[in-house]
Amino acid sequence: MASTLLYIRHMVCVKCILVVREQLVELGLVPLRVELGEVELRDDATTIDWPRLRQCLEAEGFEILDQLSPQQRLVTQIKEIIATLLATDPAALRSGHFSRQLSQQLSRRFAYLSDVFSATEGLCLEQYVIRQRVEAARRLLREGTLPVGRVARELGYSNLGHLSRQFQRETGASPSEYRRQCLSSAQLTEQ
Repeated sequence: MASTLLYIRHMVCVKCILVVREQLVELGLVPLRVELGEVELRDDATTIDWPRLRQCLEAEGFEILDQLSPQQRLVTQIKEIIATLLATDPAALRSGHFSRQLSQQLSRRFAYLSDVFSATEGLCLEQYVIRQRVEAARRLLREGTLPVGRVARELGYSNLGHLSRQFQRETGASPSEYRRQCLSSAQLTEQ
């Protein structure tokens, strides 16, 4: 039996991998490999209920790509590297370090990588990295266990002010205000 390879757009983090794997299993499919942007199924393509699979994945915010262009594959690789760095070495996402590391890992000039990413995603690479870091900060702040300064250090920010400026631009609230809002919401739902 031949396996089936799928390319899925909008998989950008470890949680996305878990959600996609869960959806596949619920549909009775057998995932051999689930990575950012790419899934290999044990199932033959002719046995898959494609409309149902598309509907389930789209309900979770994902999209099956029928064909992945070389540019889309490169963007997927870039997102994988960003997600890995965010999870393992967030300090490497600082602008000077990140561009060198990305260029080395993909054996391409950073300007080219940035141009391809912008053209494919409609968002500059630096802004994407900022959004991923801010989203990680939001998760940590919602958990409420780390002081805001520690959240900044955990995500590789050089100082709290840098996190605060980026967070404010992306969310409209400071990290402290965001945490207070989350705590207030949590208290209201408990009552």
